[in-house]
Amino acid sequence: MDIKHTLGDNSVIFRDATYIRRTVFVREQNMPETQEIDAHEDHTVHYVGYIEQDPAVTARVHVLKDGGFRIQRVATIKSFRGQGLGFKLIEAIIEDAKRTKTPYIILFAQDHAIGFYEKLGFEVISEGEMEANIPHHYMKLTINH
Repeated sequence: MDIKHTLGDNSVIFRDATYIRRTVFVREQNMPETQEIDAHEDHTVHYVGYIEQDPAVTARVHVLKDGGFRIQRVATIKSFRGQGLGFKLIEAIIEDAKRTKTPYIILFAQDHAIGFYEKLGFEVISEGEMEANIPHHYMKLTINH
């Protein structure tokens, strides 16, 4: 898998990221597009994993004021699921966090994905909350440098 990333909302990588997100969140999970595409697009880092030039997996990283990363909008196209691509993408983001001396990474995981993130070292840090009629929990990974 070839992983690329870009800052902002004006590139092919961004368009590929939003294609994946619209396919997964808007079409499959019936999330309103107005909730999926938001005002943060132009100042977040968009990651896309490509398989033979096809956009397969994406995640968005918001760099917080205290230097932490907040991973958002993690999604994999259905035909690419079950191949470990999401895991590899999050590992790449964790490596970027280590390289940039980021103190921690947080995310708001759908409950069905908690085990996935726990395998990457994240821990649940909140009570459950509903978002778009889907149960979620905040999770955190502290980066040791």
